[in-house]
Amino acid sequence: MYNRWLVNIKPNRPINWHSVLLWVIYLLVALIFTPAYAIDREQHKATLLGYLPNYVKWPEAIADSESSSFNICILGENTFKGFLESLYNHKFIKNKPIKIYYIDTIEDSSDCHLLFISLSKRKRISEILAFIKGKPILTISEIRGFVDKRGIIQFYMKSQKVHLKINNQAAIEQGLKISSKLLAITR
Repeated sequence: MYNRWLVNIKPNRPINWHSVLLWVIYLLVALIFTPAYAIDREQHKATLLGYLPNYVKWPEAIADSESSSFNICILGENTFKGFLESLYNHKFIKNKPIKIYYIDTIEDSSDCHLLFISLSKRKRISEILAFIKGKPILTISEIRGFVDKRGIIQFYMKSQKVHLKINNQAAIEQGLKISSKLLAITR
């Protein structure tokens, strides 16, 4: 009576152990090794977000402002999974304590010193960059073609390592000066 609801069950059919073993190996690789690589990559990018501002000079009015903190803002999906908080709790950039903000709209970016634009915002990247044009905000993203669209720093993967592209002209237009040491190690 209940067999009509079951799909093609043949109890006497031998199990193909070779196929089962291949699927188990595939699942183990997918579940064990891939997340470790992704986590390592996200940790590296999180570390760079705190490291890169040390090689950028903001306009004097901003650097000496009464702002009591250095604000790192993440626009869009948070892929860092708590790495930023663990790395930068009680740490300083430009002699100011670091504060991390997760924002959903570009309109919330007015107090940001560094703005990381996540992949989830790639369809709105031109609109986002137009909104902050001329404001002294260091923009960073891993969106393909980010520096070609007037973003300042782009993360990209090469040989399983995070590399940087820098659009120095975009930085100048934002009122930021990137150190020649940082420019020398990027392309």
